[in-house]
Amino acid sequence: PSGAEPIHELIAAASRHEPFALVLLDAPVGSGATSLALGTLAATQSAGGLAAWLDLDGTLDPAVAARLGVNLEWLLVVRPRDPAEAIELAAWLGRSSLIDALVLDLGEQAEPDRGVLDRLASLLARSGTTSALVLAPAGRAVAGVVAGVRVALHRTAWLGIGRDLVGQRVHASVERHRWALAGGSAELDLWFGEGRRLDPFVATLAEPQSVEERPALQVVGA
Repeated sequence: PSGAEPIHELIAAASRHEPFALVLLDAPVGSGATSLALGTLAATQSAGGLAAWLDLDGTLDPAVAARLGVNLEWLLVVRPRDPAEAIELAAWLGRSSLIDALVLDLGEQAEPDRGVLDRLASLLARSGTTSALVLAPAGRAVAGVVAGVRVALHRTAWLGIGRDLVGQRVHASVERHRWALAGGSAELDLWFGEGRRLDPFVATLAEPQSVEERPALQVVGA
């Protein structure tokens, strides 16, 4: 995603500073949270760190991860059975100090237990070696109370060429930072392509379009 470097650097700093231990990517489904999380893990790997993805719903797309710079050979992927096991595994990885950054993807249905998530945040802060990004569309309210940093994502426009949509423009802002002033932000252009790299020439032709929802099917005649 273009323009994402400042946000990536903020979140990747979690692996080097205790206060950033737990970060919530607060976004509706389809607003770029997964892309931002993958970009953050790629930044962690580029800095020499090890990364993991706890994939509760089994929705991680390896092709998309590779397109966003993640080295799949060095990415630990775990498929927990339920939210409790996912958080327990995240805590185990934190205690082991083997992983620098992990994504806790709780899926679209599961709502985490606040007490368990709070204990995870405390454990990661004490370890000082592992940071966690939380993706929890169904548990945003709970995770938002526990997380030290909350990054909100909001779609501001579709990116289109004529009538064809090729991506979306997302505004990312730090809405909460427990140990510093919030307010940092960036504009991200996230491109569609089913895991394939978009032609750079096509990207230059794209123009922002209204975010109003379009009907899935338009009847033009009968």
